[in-house]
Amino acid sequence: MRITFLADAAAVEDGVVRGLAAHHDVEFAAGPGPAALRTLDADVLVIAAPGLVSAAVAFAPARILTVHRATRPGHPPPPGAPELDALVVPAEDDREAYEAELGPAAPRLAAIPDDAHAAERWQALLAELAALRDDEPRRQRDRADRAAFHRAATAPARPLRPLPPHPAPTAAELRRWEETVGTSGGGGGGRLVRAAGQWAEVRDDLLAADAYAANLRLAADALEAADVPYLLLRDPDDPDGTDGTDGADGTDGADGTDDPDGPAPRHRLAVDAGLRSRACRALAGAYPGQAVYAVSPRNPGVPVPAELLTAASEPPALRLYRPYVTSGRTLRYGPGHGCDIEFWQRRHRGGAYTTPCAPTALGTTLPSLTPTAVLYVADRAFPTLREFVTEPRPPVDAVYTTTGPALRYSLRSLAMYAPWIRHTYLVAEAPPPWLDTARPGLTVVDRRHPLDALARHVLPLADDVFLGRALPAGRRTGPPRVESAGGHEPRRLDRLFARRDTDVFCLRLHGTLPRGVQAFLEGYFPAPSPYERAGARGEGVRA
Repeated sequence: MRITFLADAAAVEDGVVRGLAAHHDVEFAAGPGPAALRTLDADVLVIAAPGLVSAAVAFAPARILTVHRATRPGHPPPPGAPELDALVVPAEDDREAYEAELGPAAPRLAAIPDDAHAAERWQALLAELAALRDDEPRRQRDRADRAAFHRAATAPARPLRPLPPHPAPTAAELRRWEETVGTSGGGGGGRLVRAAGQWAEVRDDLLAADAYAANLRLAADALEAADVPYLLLRDPDDPDGTDGTDGADGTDGADGTDDPDGPAPRHRLAVDAGLRSRACRALAGAYPGQAVYAVSPRNPGVPVPAELLTAASEPPALRLYRPYVTSGRTLRYGPGHGCDIEFWQRRHRGGAYTTPCAPTALGTTLPSLTPTAVLYVADRAFPTLREFVTEPRPPVDAVYTTTGPALRYSLRSLAMYAPWIRHTYLVAEAPPPWLDTARPGLTVVDRRHPLDALARHVLPLADDVFLGRALPAGRRTGPPRVESAGGHEPRRLDRLFARRDTDVFCLRLHGTLPRGVQAFLEGYFPAPSPYERAGARGEGVRA
């Protein structure tokens, strides 16, 4: 092994140098300039002076292992330390101080005191570093990640500026990806179709909450497989208190954009901005040949296949999602149901992390991104902060005061857009035959029966009232938009529901369910509610 000491021979001559010279070719280079560093021919470069570290890591060939030998205790890490392969300090206290100072940006840290065994410890360290060159691409990625993390952690506060859009893949890359997905089946398990310019999986059994949870698992699985730490965030308790600029409703628009009228119960993950490149590589490598997309807030109208994702323009956040569509093409879960991966930046060393997007339940900053608790979503635990784990919200019950021909679809809209409802009460003398009255969570009572167990918070409904978009728990709803169903054709109803400028719709049915209205509702709310008896999908529904 050829070892070059970046110092004068007389200045570093000691037992370590003599011990290494007995087993390796040792040379000395006193104060070389950038040109000399670029043409350096060595396996290991040992830098003695801290002031030369930044030049050495910048100009020495990338294949050379770089090690800084700090001989004086108590000094801070030198500039350029994250891009070193190793940093040797004289005492364990110094190693711990460097580790606390650099955090994830620290290279391999070794405490080697200047004693009789120092040369042996150096031999062992060099053998360990030589093994890094067996996977040179990974070594270079780790160096770049450490440097990026350090820049993000130490960057001074600066005013926000307009940012370039996230780069889109080339036409050739997209064409190859489209062909791969079309022949492989997309990886989701369901049938793939083209919907709104994207590959989408056909699912008639998926509720909105299921789509949100599925995309959360997509993002978490990719990050965990690449050892990228993250936190599951919690939004402010009052959904109306958010700015509403990034909201979505239960049905994405045909163009894949989100509804601007209100916030959605979308899951959000926080990742340190210094790990942005690693996170993007993790998302790109997790779903090859699959119909999984990502969209950047910088370019929300241009979804990118996750496999072709890059971190070239340093996006502040990414939204990962797998598109779903019903067999009738009347309902689509797209980017509005994706999982947001946000890259939180620390403005100065030791300071708080700042949100790149919307505030959380703790405001616009977080003291740390180190998990201290877990939150459960769909029976899976996700890392979070203890401050995000709160007492459950007060329960909310739904009460239907009328039963009619459209009750089936009203219950479906409730299951789709308000899965947080604790219990549903149906005031009826004779429930419809398709209703599973023994199902937990449903109680059928007559008008003379008192509702003693009713929650303090109640959502009153009727059979001709439908939720038009995802309704977060605690959201205050205004009066329903009342529309006459008489004479409505499916196309007019589609435009009515697509407006989505209110949470709740009421269609005046007058005890009848016109065929066109029923066909539209069947396509718009295809997923059976939990209260429909198995095998009763068509029972009581006029063809």
